[in-house]
Amino acid sequence: MKDENAQHLLAKVMGWQDQEVVLENVPVLRLLADYKYDGYQRFGPGKRFVESLALWLNQFDMPDRAAALDFVLKRLVYVSDDELSHLVQHAYPDVIVQERIRLVAEEKGIPTYRVGEICRNPRFQELQFKSLYLGLSDGARTNELRRFSDGEISNEQIWQAYELGEAKADDMLDALGKALTKTPVSDPLENNDIWRLYDAGDKAEANRLLDSLRVKPASGASQQLAKFTLVWLMDDFSGSGNTYIRFDSEKGKFKGKIKKIYERLHQGDLIDTAHYEVFLLLYVATRQAIDHIEYWAERFTSENNYKPLQVRVLCVIEPEVGLTQGVPIELQSILTNPKYYDPVAFDEHIEVGGTTTAQLGFAGCALPVVLSHNTPNNSVYVLWGSEAHGFPGLFPRVSRHKEF
Repeated sequence: MKDENAQHLLAKVMGWQDQEVVLENVPVLRLLADYKYDGYQRFGPGKRFVESLALWLNQFDMPDRAAALDFVLKRLVYVSDDELSHLVQHAYPDVIVQERIRLVAEEKGIPTYRVGEICRNPRFQELQFKSLYLGLSDGARTNELRRFSDGEISNEQIWQAYELGEAKADDMLDALGKALTKTPVSDPLENNDIWRLYDAGDKAEANRLLDSLRVKPASGASQQLAKFTLVWLMDDFSGSGNTYIRFDSEKGKFKGKIKKIYERLHQGDLIDTAHYEVFLLLYVATRQAIDHIEYWAERFTSENNYKPLQVRVLCVIEPEVGLTQGVPIELQSILTNPKYYDPVAFDEHIEVGGTTTAQLGFAGCALPVVLSHNTPNNSVYVLWGSEAHGFPGLFPRVSRHKEF
């Protein structure tokens, strides 16, 4: 869309008569469109941000349009595709490798600042091979994570979904066994846990632990049974955390992806259930989601005697970003006005969040957040309302769940 057409359309919708007002707003919007917003993947052919903005603003009553535009200019948080890729690029060296360094340092008693010594230790490479990466949604970008690891993550360690079939799990374990056979790894007889148990007089438990390693000679060195010990759960965004873990008080049981994953991990031979760590790595998450996941995951894992879930987030959205406090009256009236909302958007999936309306998003998060590939339903409805709804949002969302 040409600049002059954009100026004319926006000026007409906003009722701008003064040319200075047009020149003050339109260039800023064009810059935002070129730099970020035109990249929204749900925009259709021939329809980009400025045109969508004009059509979106036109749905509001004239007195509310200024507040709606001000919301877009001052409160909107848009995570572009390039920005998300940048986070994925840093996930491996800045989080995953650092956790491996920490674990080896603790196991071997090496000071964490002696990074070179830690990385040269056979245990460091062994943990590299024994790391399993599972995507929790199509936004996990597991393919990018593998490429950004500079070859340290193989295809046999990564899967784009957290529900693994038996055949795929067996293939992964076979590949892990071959990798460990070809590469010198740390000797299980050096395992500090075993010697601590012997020193404490618990020989039975020490022998059980030694048997669990199932030592066998390979290429002149002892080698453990091929099982994963570090599990990385990857996802792009969490606004409330309910999808990952929650407690259904009516049925008295836990629900969510975390519950399913832990149960799956403990059902087969994929991981060493005696020695494993589970990490949830989110590229972007709200503080509300982090607190929720950590709170309920701690109770779930304790109740079932599972190893604790460790949450790592690259970009944290703090509470002040949300639209729940310090919101101007004009904006608040827009967000809660039934004229700017379609009740059809509230369905059984939104209801899980504990609200009776979708106006402020799933679980009432009231976020002003848009991701380049889709707007999360944790954001306010005026942003993500589907084009099939009576009041389409500025960045229409495609739901993961199909209604029939």
